[in-house]
Amino acid sequence: MNVRRLSVALALICISAANSTVHAQEHLTGMFRLNHTTSEVLDPGTAQALSEVIAVDEVLQWQVYVPDNFNTNRPPGVFVFVDPDGWGRIPDQWRQVFDNSNLIWIGASATSRNPSVIKQVWQAILAAQAIEGSYPVDLNRLYIGSTGGGALIALNVLLSANNFMGAIYMSGSQYWGQIDPEKLVNLQRKRHVFITGSNDKAKTAVRRDYDLYKRDGIENTKLIFETGRLPRMPEPKHMDEALRYLDSR
Repeated sequence: MNVRRLSVALALICISAANSTVHAQEHLTGMFRLNHTTSEVLDPGTAQALSEVIAVDEVLQWQVYVPDNFNTNRPPGVFVFVDPDGWGRIPDQWRQVFDNSNLIWIGASATSRNPSVIKQVWQAILAAQAIEGSYPVDLNRLYIGSTGGGALIALNVLLSANNFMGAIYMSGSQYWGQIDPEKLVNLQRKRHVFITGSNDKAKTAVRRDYDLYKRDGIENTKLIFETGRLPRMPEPKHMDEALRYLDSR
């Protein structure tokens, strides 16, 4: 991953976001697909800075769920989901949790086979930008979540984008190894939730990474362990518990 180019483009995005305004439009609710190119989400200069990773005319796709009780006077948070299967749709059983939590869900849909790590990181970061351009949102409640191998993408988003305030890792996790002190401090101010269970093949690695986070001073860390059978996508009660922890800053 070209860290210098990533940092420069992120700085440009921060400037772009600071100057952006919500478009006057009818706000869709429920589930729908969102399609954008980088040139539609970002200003031309920033889109061009990313062109080696995502062509300015490439159409990116996301699956979106906006709670039916959406209210412009009560801006929702945003939860970006990294799906290793490239689907990105919210599980039906979680919709009520997101309604109650006042959160918009947005998950990337893969548009090519085996997209690079850096492209997936950018599609996650741009997901938040795409929603922010269309909805009033609470930027203090910008989170990312992943299952399985998607944890690598989620961690890189947390390390790269300061505006993401927490992460939920489900049935998979990622430890950073060597890290700059500044980035470690950035992780320490965010919240992290690990969800695993007795039948999860990744449970040993997840519990190990949880312990490593704590060892390295990441105090705002929670482990949710299901002693019964953990389904592929955790039960709504576990997602609700995880989101409540992220909100408890």
